Amino acid sequence: MDATELSSEEMEKFVIRFKDLSNRVSPTRLMDMALPEFERKRYPVVGRSTEQSWPDKRVGEVEAFNLNFVSCNPKCGIAVHAHDSDEAFVILTGRWLISFGESNVTDIEVEPYDVVSVPPNVMHGLTNLSNSESFLLAAQGAHRGAAIKWSPRLVERVRALGLDAASVEHPGQTVS
Repeated sequence: MDATELSSEEMEKFVIRFKDLSNRVSPTRLMDMALPEFERKRYPVVGRSTEQSWPDKRVGEVEAFNLNFVSCNPKCGIAVHAHDSDEAFVILTGRWLISFGESNVTDIEVEPYDVVSVPPNVMHGLTNLSNSESFLLAAQGAHRGAAIKWSPRLVERVRALGLDAASVEHPGQTVS
């Protein structure tokens, strides 16, 4: 196999700089983001080309996996959900609570540089326990990300707002 060589200018097309994240917020609003406690910013940095419209970067071309930075204000997070594939979280800043399960909930507190690997089909959610905005990195197999199975309780809450749950979810996710 011959190796491809790139100039520094060509290589820069594959680099997302953390200091530039504010310019790269995903326009996609997932279903749980209809509720204030799940308001967050998502930054698709590798994969998820459908959420990227950055002609200066080629990071959406990755097929095997995707990486997303997520930031939340205090007491906000990601609602309980599951995927049919593995998902991993790397805590970058702050303290977070990761909850596993829906009826018999197990909570684990994690802090910077802790890594949590969530097996397929395990319900899980996250909450920022810090007093300031905090960041984590989420990794999933597949270019576009795994379909999401939301907690039935979350779906009921979104529908109680008068929203059609299917209209506020990202295409490819399941509502049940």
